[in-house]
Amino acid sequence: MSSPSSRETRGRRGGLWPRFAPNAEFYSYVARGYDQTASSYDLVEGTNAISERVRRATLNTALRSFRRGDRILELGCGTGRDAVAMAGAGIRVVATDVSQQMIQATALRAQHEGLEDLVTVRKLPAAEAAQRGAPFDGVYSNGAVLNLEPDLDSVARGLGETVRPGGTAILTAANRVSLFELVVYPLALRPRKAFRKLGSTVPIPISREGIGKRYVVPARFLTPREFCAPFAEHFDLKSLRSLQAITPPWNFADIAQRFRDVVLPLERIEDRLGEARLLRSLGAIYLTVLRRRDR
Repeated sequence: MSSPSSRETRGRRGGLWPRFAPNAEFYSYVARGYDQTASSYDLVEGTNAISERVRRATLNTALRSFRRGDRILELGCGTGRDAVAMAGAGIRVVATDVSQQMIQATALRAQHEGLEDLVTVRKLPAAEAAQRGAPFDGVYSNGAVLNLEPDLDSVARGLGETVRPGGTAILTAANRVSLFELVVYPLALRPRKAFRKLGSTVPIPISREGIGKRYVVPARFLTPREFCAPFAEHFDLKSLRSLQAITPPWNFADIAQRFRDVVLPLERIEDRLGEARLLRSLGAIYLTVLRRRDR
């Protein structure tokens, strides 16, 4: 067992997990959780309408931005759904993840689709993957992968060296501030929940069901300004779009499904206005498109 100095206990469940720090213990802990959920991940997260909407928005942006023959780095490939989708469009993908089981799932998916020549898999945390394998024509990361990376500065520095000038980074992240939660939680008489993401790190489950619901990892939520700051030395922000600003975030999936007739028109409004100045920084998830500045 690890010494008390390297781990900390938080939360009402008394769970023990590593400190949010870029070291082997933290990455191994995160990998172990995703290893245990890899076989059921698509059945759980792939059926979550909220997560799927984020995935479609991010993937569609990638398919519009990247071209056939481009060589793209994916950070946090999961089971390889996006890597294979991009490979199906003729894009070469170096798919990386901290989880060995996720990497294996990605390789098997690519092989099953006959796309193994376009998908290369590597077991690496994001901070390390960003510094290897140059040159890349772009980089892609969907979900809250980079909220689980304690060394975002190294990610940004690494991509500044490995992504070619003019290359595109399509990255999503989870926000400290969610307009939906700021409104709904106080109305539900749970005001503290509305501000829980303002802390330095927040424990979150890695999935909504099964062992993933019980497996808690520390994460860091970032405003768009905080997230983009490390990239500013080498990248320009091309666009910022909020997702889940006026629509329910990931943790409201069951309620969103129950009231689908109400949520659907809100999604249409958000799709039209997600890049508007008043909304773009208020989504529980936001999508950034960055351009690698010419040297």
